[in-house]
Amino acid sequence: MLNDEIVPYLVDMTAQSDRIGLIDGLVKTLNKFTSASLVRFFDLHQKAVKEQQTSGFLIEYVLHEPLSPMSKAIHVGEIQGLAQVIGQSSHTFVPIMRLASDQGEQLVFALVEGSKVRSVLHLETPKLDVQDEVMSRLFWNMFVNLERTIRAKDQDPLTGLLNRRSFDETISTILDCSMNDSEINRLGGEGACLAVFDIDHFKRVNDTFGHAIGDEVLILFARQMERMFRVADILYRFGGEEFLVILLDVDVIKARAALERFRESIATHRFPQVETVTVSIGFVMVNGRDFPPELIEKADKALYYSKENGRNQVNGFDDLVREGLLASIAHGSEEDVEVWG
Repeated sequence: MLNDEIVPYLVDMTAQSDRIGLIDGLVKTLNKFTSASLVRFFDLHQKAVKEQQTSGFLIEYVLHEPLSPMSKAIHVGEIQGLAQVIGQSSHTFVPIMRLASDQGEQLVFALVEGSKVRSVLHLETPKLDVQDEVMSRLFWNMFVNLERTIRAKDQDPLTGLLNRRSFDETISTILDCSMNDSEINRLGGEGACLAVFDIDHFKRVNDTFGHAIGDEVLILFARQMERMFRVADILYRFGGEEFLVILLDVDVIKARAALERFRESIATHRFPQVETVTVSIGFVMVNGRDFPPELIEKADKALYYSKENGRNQVNGFDDLVREGLLASIAHGSEEDVEVWG
């Protein structure tokens, strides 16, 4: 029979409608009801960590803690035994492992998708008893079931990136955080950047090679987004060939540099049968005074400028306005704005 103290934590976890809230509930619960000295949840990412002198990027696996979205990526080797667990789990489908460490004992749960580990729950304790393991298994299994339901609502089924529903929730939170320093990005400080991508001449890809190849291009484009952007950046597919990213903790110079690197990586990437595609990009620095539709409209106008002036280029809305190439957009309207209609 469950301890009465646990019931509110069960209720709280089952009431969560977003993944971050669910992870937070899992970590808090295991911190309270097990003897673990440290409970951490990581997402596993394949990242291009540095450019090689020859060509391309050196790919390594890194960890990211969703509860600390501004933190830097952690190499898997920095946590003793974790690389071994990830490797064994992905090849033998072992969802849980118990091993010794310098600090005592570790209990690691792996969320395996296909043949890849996507996330891990890591508990560290001087001595892990049977009750701790039972409790951890209970809440981990609950987390996995609930997370699948949430992901089905928030995830694009083709690429695995987040969808429009998830974007609407996230951008509202970011705008709330930037409301008190709405001019920070325009004055050169660091904040958030919203960028929209459109694969150039994608209809021609579908017409020439068929929709199956077109879908493969979309999937590979999404994988390239995951490799080229940082773990903390938030990636979306809005449908068709339209993608979006929220870059966090950047100024306009860093944002433009990151977007240019991505544009170049797509232009030089080899796609099966299609060989090469290019991408046009428009972006805007997030301003706390803007409503979400206004931000999208500004990034969208910069995107259209890129497409109408040669494609395969990056343009920022504020720069285009300053140069007299685009008209400014008035603030204060919450009317819906159609994206890439």
